[in-house]
Amino acid sequence: MRLRNILVWAVATLWLAGCAAEVPTVGKRDAETILLPADEQAAASRPTEDRDLFYEGISYLSRVGKPDPVQARRAFVSFLQRHPQTRLRSVTESFIRLIDEGADLREAGQQERLQTERLKAERTRLQQENDQLKKTVRELTEKIKTETSSLSQENEQLRKDLQRLKALEVELEKRDRMLR
Repeated sequence: MRLRNILVWAVATLWLAGCAAEVPTVGKRDAETILLPADEQAAASRPTEDRDLFYEGISYLSRVGKPDPVQARRAFVSFLQRHPQTRLRSVTESFIRLIDEGADLREAGQQERLQTERLKAERTRLQQENDQLKKTVRELTEKIKTETSSLSQENEQLRKDLQRLKALEVELEKRDRMLR
């Protein structure tokens, strides 16, 4: 039992000492060393014209004032043409795809803005046409009211004239009877 306690304490002490030790850190490496496989790391130590194209593309995208995706795409395509087997191929292709998608989105946005402007112009034209039609309807309504009023007055005058004619006819008949 005593031996067992000593053994448990020894294992616990070793375990705690292991946990308390500092985590080993990898020395600071540049992006090429991290991204490139071992067989390309040897080639990476020579002048890095190939990686310069890749970083040139990234620099075009990361400009503070205004990124230049067209130049970045050219640099990435040139990089892939010169180094088709590079480990950075998938990253570079992703950049190209994202640049293309961004261009497509900008084009779609431009088309939407143009369509919106056309629709606004069409709406304005239709609104003006609608206003003109409302004005015409009001004018025609006024004209109809005026003509209706005029016809009503004329109709009333004709009724009065008919009554006078009937009265004259009755009077003529009376005179005819008296003369006979």
